Amino acid sequence: MTLRAAPSFWVMLLTLLLSSALALPMPAAAQTGTDDAIIYTVRKGDTLIRLARDYMIRPTDWQPVQKINRVADPHRLAVGSRLTVPIRLLRARPANATVAAFRGQALASPSGNAAQGVTIGQVLGEGARVTTGPASSLSLALTDGSVITLPSNSALKIGRLRKLLITDSIDYDLTLESGSVRSRVTPFRNRDDRFRLRNPIAVSAVRGTDFRTHFDAASDTARSELIEGGIALKAGSAKETPLPPEFGAVIGRGGAIAVEPLLPAPQLLSGGGVQRAPALAFAVQDVPGAIRYRLQIARDSGFVDIVEDVAGDGTAFTLDGLTNGNYFARFTAIAASGLEGVPGTVAFRRRLATATQAAVAGEEGYVFRWIGTGEGVRRYHFQLRREDNPVLLVDEAGLSGSSIVMSDLPPGRYLWRVGTTTHSPEETDTDWTAFESFALEE
Repeated sequence: MTLRAAPSFWVMLLTLLLSSALALPMPAAAQTGTDDAIIYTVRKGDTLIRLARDYMIRPTDWQPVQKINRVADPHRLAVGSRLTVPIRLLRARPANATVAAFRGQALASPSGNAAQGVTIGQVLGEGARVTTGPASSLSLALTDGSVITLPSNSALKIGRLRKLLITDSIDYDLTLESGSVRSRVTPFRNRDDRFRLRNPIAVSAVRGTDFRTHFDAASDTARSELIEGGIALKAGSAKETPLPPEFGAVIGRGGAIAVEPLLPAPQLLSGGGVQRAPALAFAVQDVPGAIRYRLQIARDSGFVDIVEDVAGDGTAFTLDGLTNGNYFARFTAIAASGLEGVPGTVAFRRRLATATQAAVAGEEGYVFRWIGTGEGVRRYHFQLRREDNPVLLVDEAGLSGSSIVMSDLPPGRYLWRVGTTTHSPEETDTDWTAFESFALEE
């Protein structure tokens, strides 16, 4: 006995199969690389023809999308189905990177142009390349508020900086060619936002985070260190490796990813508060497992405007030549794997103190001298008392010179000091020297 279905049954079956085909994404083997495509969720009223008209570069760009997704009818799309759409077909609004701070030799090569020194506020777009030389740094502020900072001897290429119209989402793609980069990525507001930071052997997919990436061409290895937030690392054809906060990874050319916890932040032993000596001095506590330590000094807590960046084998740092101001110091411990640990940040104030000189006898009495240092308009405050009595014998403020003459002082042992009041655009503040001893014999 042969069973035959009614014609209406075949019509219903064909309709069901077509609907299923429209609702399902294409098999992974037929997809374009998702690193260069977005996944679009179909909404009511969407057709491939309409999507091409509204969001694609050419009205005919629906045709490759139809082929990639194996859509039977470009005039019909099932609501809620997902389409893989190559980014190269999509219209976008340009985003940009603005030079927020730099020091030393920082160069930019806008797309197709020769490298030149950067300027504050300079705007860079897709195709631009930036580099830093020795003892240099460069910070770029992206349109969404993210900040990218390159330390010394680093090179970065801007691949994509745009906002896609079809999803109203950012699409950033940057490549670290050599050296290091620190990325502080603004938390995403759109589920379709994409931020990719590449190096020659790995890709970091970011979702609002603070992390560092390094690439060493000599050893052919890359390193990533996640401070907070979340990233997923991918090397070659291997699966993505999620990196937890305060963990790092060393990535080899073969795609092997070794993950380990980051060393903790070094504890500051000395150097916080006010630093008045001609040379800056800091000391941190030894961190078990550390083979090196790094110190960065910046004018801001976000370390956009970095003024010093040094590393050494010891836990003590000495630097010269920093002008008066308010600063932040950041310390990290570096493990044998090369991974840099969790940063510890402290605020300090740089106030070059007035240097006092020995009191000497003059024709009209004893002359007390000092040397004024620092920026801005300075006034001095002189104080003198007996060594065995805290009551001040002299308390003279508002002095503009660098000396004062005291006559008719009775014999005895005295202590004296000088305070410097600096009037600058930022603040008015007074810093004192230590008390100096002075003996007047009978």
